[in-house]
Amino acid sequence: MILQNHLERGVRVKVGQHFGTIRYVGEVPNTEGEWIGIEWDDPERGKHSGSVNGVQYFQTRSPKAGSMIRSEKLTKFQTLEQAITEKYISTEDTLRLDSEMIRAVQKQLHAPLFEIVGMEKVGGKQSNLQLLVDVSVRYCPVNAAGDLSSFVNLQMLDVSSTLLWNWTVVANIAEQIPTLQELNLSNNRFVDPYEEQISMLAQKFQNIRKIILRSCALGSWSELVRLARMWPAIEYLSLEQNNIAYIEDEAPYIVAFSRLSHLDLQNNSVRDVESIRNLGKLPALEELLLNGNGIRELSFSEDSPHNEKVELFRQLRTIYLRDNPLQDQCSTFNELDKLARLEHVTVDPDPTVSYEETVARIVGSIGGLRMFNRSKISEKLRRDSECDMWKLYANQWAEVRNDAQQLKAFFKSHRMYPRVMERLGSPEQFLPDTRKVTNMIHLQLLNEKTAELREKKVPKRINLHTLQNLIVKLFGLPDCTSSLRLYLLDRKRKVRIPLENHGRSLDFYSVEDNDTIVFD
Repeated sequence: MILQNHLERGVRVKVGQHFGTIRYVGEVPNTEGEWIGIEWDDPERGKHSGSVNGVQYFQTRSPKAGSMIRSEKLTKFQTLEQAITEKYISTEDTLRLDSEMIRAVQKQLHAPLFEIVGMEKVGGKQSNLQLLVDVSVRYCPVNAAGDLSSFVNLQMLDVSSTLLWNWTVVANIAEQIPTLQELNLSNNRFVDPYEEQISMLAQKFQNIRKIILRSCALGSWSELVRLARMWPAIEYLSLEQNNIAYIEDEAPYIVAFSRLSHLDLQNNSVRDVESIRNLGKLPALEELLLNGNGIRELSFSEDSPHNEKVELFRQLRTIYLRDNPLQDQCSTFNELDKLARLEHVTVDPDPTVSYEETVARIVGSIGGLRMFNRSKISEKLRRDSECDMWKLYANQWAEVRNDAQQLKAFFKSHRMYPRVMERLGSPEQFLPDTRKVTNMIHLQLLNEKTAELREKKVPKRINLHTLQNLIVKLFGLPDCTSSLRLYLLDRKRKVRIPLENHGRSLDFYSVEDNDTIVFD
């Protein structure tokens, strides 16, 4: 039975496998005894929104998240001390149960010599509270600290999906375990501390470096920033699945997160350009997880020169961008090139191109990139990717190279291009030949007997027999094509080359524009 004085608004409770928060404690007309009004974490678990027989006793966020229940149905609370003892400490009862379990397994397997190797060592270690370093009481109905003075080496504590609801209790845990550095508080719901409590609680969290608050219904960045003032040494913060949508540009969060190097915002709704820019003001941030936020574009600065980095994200080395509907990956990669220390990016391949082309785009675009999707980038891959980009944008470069303003705009949109040109030179060799291609050539036709010279434009592939007929008509000669001999006059070498095979064309003999054909 839960003590009545433990039940108040905001207290977390558990019934079976369902978690909820007390929103009302009191009577309901025409009934006997005390009722507990619960808002369930599962929005479909209840029957109403806090209204019973037309009276609104409390208000839930979802229309069917509320229930009225008796306190007898609630799971009994535990202190953290009790939960750890029950899970990790071997008592006479647990040793007896372990022995019975082993005998049952031996009988079932028909293996009387079967034993669990190392069972004695594990039991001995678990029985010694001072040796515990990493503890998890996930799903235990913990809502208070208890006496934790025995945990002198504990560094990591998982109290996710428990019944913790008050930051004062969490601070008490942290204060009692000065070696504690990491707290997993996921899937809990906390009441906001009073303003005067924050500075007092901060002294108790001074050793905590890592806090995980996955699925805690925080709802807003400003609320989180207020809480962060309690964590003066925070370096790692996970806020996955908290319905955070907008990152305000407020000075307090820069101070609160002055040491924050890792921030996990996966599966929230941080998708607008301004919010991401505001995150860039975190002074020590090295790793940022933005998977699954619905991000369509990145824009860190619109007027940044192509050869300069932006002031945002000055320490960022890794960014995760998977499961986002990025509209233009090339533009995204160009923006990421503006970050001074970026080395690792994860992003989904563009479905409209091959995976190899996605790799070439990102490796060729981001100068300092060392890893892509957790794979190391070799120097050969970098050179090949930059060469691919060099060829890909050659035509666009050629179109604007003679216009200073357009060329400047091109370099801003393709920051890597000046760097690649500096290494590989001008891409003119990859430009298409715009010269007009013709199949006709001009010939000088010379009658050796009369010295008469005429010009004629003929196809390159005209054969010699057809050319003979043309000469007969052009010069008014008698029909003597069979005896007409043709020569190509090579003026440079001062020789005449006989054109004897009348079935061959002029290009077979490499006849060029303005060459002279002599006949007799």
